[in-house]
Amino acid sequence: MYLLDHLVHFVGRPEQLVASTSELGLHTVNGGKHEMWGTYNSLCYFGLSYIEFIGIYDEPLFEKSALEPYTLHETYKNKNYQNGVVRLALRTNSIEKDAESLKSLGYDIYGPEEFSRTRPDGSVLSWKLLHFGKEGQALEFPFIIQWDGEDEARYNDLVESGAIKPHTLGNVKLKEIEFEVKDLSIATEWAIAFGLDVKERGTSKTLNIPNCLFTFKQSADSDKISQVVISGAAKEQDAVIEGTKYIFESEK
Repeated sequence: MYLLDHLVHFVGRPEQLVASTSELGLHTVNGGKHEMWGTYNSLCYFGLSYIEFIGIYDEPLFEKSALEPYTLHETYKNKNYQNGVVRLALRTNSIEKDAESLKSLGYDIYGPEEFSRTRPDGSVLSWKLLHFGKEGQALEFPFIIQWDGEDEARYNDLVESGAIKPHTLGNVKLKEIEFEVKDLSIATEWAIAFGLDVKERGTSKTLNIPNCLFTFKQSADSDKISQVVISGAAKEQDAVIEGTKYIFESEK
């Protein structure tokens, strides 16, 4: 079973999002450096799912990492370094089996590979990543992540470190990711790859990940993540954060 793990949102200065998202009522903390990729981040958690605000601190190293197929670094470079949410990550507990399944569907597979980064407190966070895709795809698939350790222990660590705290905006969660696509068959491809059902409504298709909705809407001129819907807000509001629109819905 796959769950939404996180959104990858490229920004100019991740550390500045700590203050700017606080003005919206969100709790964001500084993350750490990915020394193998030349990036660093700040993190805004909704349970174990989160938004990763990511930036570049070492451009030559990032350029090298962008040569790796189907990675978020390649995506950002291909989008001419336009900031915004560019990729999604799905969480799994069976990444080796997932790799075999996706390979059997004919996709190019890279990984699983092991990675780690050092937190500000000096502790080390480790995980495995799986990237996949096919030549000429219009919209990149999510990449797949498997964290070391049990979810409950990881959640407790994040609470203890202060990374997870209540948001003053309310009991908010990542409800829906909306995509604009030229061809709605992309939604069907995702459904087959991840074993999901498709609900079709006119010119849109929706996939129901257990902890989030993915809605694909037909567009004449783009293939992209268009907006993020966050539910449970005490106050309804919209905000554009460095290239991506966030919609905050109240509890109903």
